[in-house]
Amino acid sequence: MQPVLTSKTFGFSPKGDEIHLFTLAIPGQIEVSVMNYGATWTHLIIPDRNGKMEDVVLGFDTLEGYLQKDYQDHYCYIGSTIGRIAGRITDNRFHLEGKTYELPANLNGTHLHGGMEGWDKKVWKSEPFETHNSVGVTFYYQSRDGEENYPGTMDVWVTYTLDETGRLEISYKASSDEKTIINPTNHAYFNLTGDFSKTIEGHGFFGDAEKYLPMNQNSLPTGEIANVGGTPFDFRNLKTISEPIHRNHPQLDLAGGIDHCFVLNQPEDCAVLYDPESGRKLTLSTTEPGLQVYTGNYLRNNFKGKNGLTYGKRTAICLETQHFPDSCNHPEFPSILLMPEEIFQSRTQFVFTAE
Repeated sequence: MQPVLTSKTFGFSPKGDEIHLFTLAIPGQIEVSVMNYGATWTHLIIPDRNGKMEDVVLGFDTLEGYLQKDYQDHYCYIGSTIGRIAGRITDNRFHLEGKTYELPANLNGTHLHGGMEGWDKKVWKSEPFETHNSVGVTFYYQSRDGEENYPGTMDVWVTYTLDETGRLEISYKASSDEKTIINPTNHAYFNLTGDFSKTIEGHGFFGDAEKYLPMNQNSLPTGEIANVGGTPFDFRNLKTISEPIHRNHPQLDLAGGIDHCFVLNQPEDCAVLYDPESGRKLTLSTTEPGLQVYTGNYLRNNFKGKNGLTYGKRTAICLETQHFPDSCNHPEFPSILLMPEEIFQSRTQFVFTAE
């Protein structure tokens, strides 16, 4: 069925910019809403096995929810586009062309998810589109040279596309006038039950990964690429999250659960999230080498989300497709360098079914 595209005003930014909410939909099958504040994914409404449509991503009913101090102070980045760099950076610095770049620390002395005002807090230009078999919107932002002390002026495009089969794709494209680094992701939080008062511990998860990245006490990769075998990070077969997440393991202790990067074996159907209660299933494919899996360990009922609900620990799970965290300080990891003559491109696809 041909998807349809609608839009409306969602509110106004603190600087007075009009924020638009775009909805990409196939009636009765899927509704995806995104806005140009933070190029943010705000809603995902899909049916359960009985056809009941429910929203299955965390978010807020209005723009004001995303601007509230209680939310901003807890660095949750719900649904946001993250950039220039996803995750943390060792000692808040990296070296490039013989120069050291010192980055601002925005969380407990750490540079996280792009810094003090990352891409999640920017107002992006938006261009909706329709083709013969899809609808979507492309968000554009220019990150100026020196923003958050990153080098190079970077032009960035993030495109959300819904095709006639109901498949959602998020694609990224970027270019820079100087040698620089880039590692973006989307920070959507999924709870396929559609009931945000429940945790995701009953969800099944599959990750096609033989290896994962252990981290240190600062939530940074140690540099080791470890085997998942015999650890709570072995999801090579679909497994209920509640079983491994409560094991006695030092890596789980460091994060209060899972907040680790999995080294993907292949791009197609590389991860599955499944809720046996509703039958909803998410199958993910990506061009990225890593999948950061975060089980909502730091959600603490500190702010109100949709329908006035607060989001507690493990209310949702993030599946962040990206290059490995802190790659700028680990030359053994796949490179996140972007040269002036190059174009950065990345794609992640989401297929939703009900069983």
